[in-house]
Amino acid sequence: MRARRFLSGLALTAALLGSSMGFAADESFSVAGIAIDKTAATAAQARDAGISEGQTRAWRRLIERIALGGDTSRLMGFTDKDIAPLLEGFEVEKETSSAVRYLGTLTYRFRPASVRALLRQVGAEELRAAPKPLLLLPLFRDGDKSLLWEPMNLWRQAFAARPLKTGLVPLVLPKGDEADVAALDPAAAYDATPLKLDPLLRKYDAYEGLVAEFVNAADGGSVTLRRSGQAIFNERFPINVGESREAYYERIVTRLQAELEAQWRKDRAVQPMTATGGDAGAVLETLAVTVPLRNLADWIEVKKRLEAVPGVRSAALKSMTRTEALIDLALTAPPDQAARNLAQRELKLSQESEGYVLRFQASAPAAPAPAKAP
Repeated sequence: MRARRFLSGLALTAALLGSSMGFAADESFSVAGIAIDKTAATAAQARDAGISEGQTRAWRRLIERIALGGDTSRLMGFTDKDIAPLLEGFEVEKETSSAVRYLGTLTYRFRPASVRALLRQVGAEELRAAPKPLLLLPLFRDGDKSLLWEPMNLWRQAFAARPLKTGLVPLVLPKGDEADVAALDPAAAYDATPLKLDPLLRKYDAYEGLVAEFVNAADGGSVTLRRSGQAIFNERFPINVGESREAYYERIVTRLQAELEAQWRKDRAVQPMTATGGDAGAVLETLAVTVPLRNLADWIEVKKRLEAVPGVRSAALKSMTRTEALIDLALTAPPDQAARNLAQRELKLSQESEGYVLRFQASAPAAPAPAKAP
């Protein structure tokens, strides 16, 4: 059972927690899955030493994750004493111990304001996390059998045991209640498109669906990740000798979360992000884009959201009617990458028969057209 713990009992408790006992609100500053295996004269000593060692690894992983550019070598060399004032606390995912050994998996949470100040000092930019989570659908396949919502889906249980909302790419696992089951069956989940997932995306306030398909095999299995019906990752995972099924799935889930973060970082590191809005990179392409509108408020909201999208230099308004705006969208990233960045702001860029169309997906359904006069 997962237990929430703070650094009580350690010599560095006061320095770590100060007067605040709350965790940081920004989960991109939380580092999960730090495995500890430490031996000492007693289990308590092993635990304290392991937790202290784990915070150093968590700190380095955090800097590798969120820092873009700058000279971060000094930050990577921080000692326990340097890191202590930056740490908000930690949470135990799981733990066990013997007389002289401690084994655990922990989530460390750092103070966003303090870390950001250090990034500025070394000239590094902060890589921001996705503002909304991906909807995670763990699909288990074994021959002609497919499991998605079923309690016996161990693949789903492996994700349920992890803190999915930490890091750069937060995930949300549906509850699997009657409404979820009615909204999507395993056959439809295989190549789920945003249209198929729309009820679930709205229910869980997610911007896109991610299907994590595990195909069982005699030596382990293989995993494919799909977004909007398109494969973005595929890899075989042989099971190790003596490895339990729980540890096997845990290893894969850790790998998948790291892969999602790596892809997010790669997409956003191509062009530097600026705090003032509007990407400063060279314009690669300018698209003529139609923006469907219900009213003026829609255009104001779309324009505001466009100001903070990496890969978009500007959106020049060419004309506007009551139902649509025509804009020239200047991109500093390839259209497919810009489309992914726009999706984080609930703006869907697609190429349709009439050309490029940009839709504000958070808008309420349009009112029905007035009936024609007889």
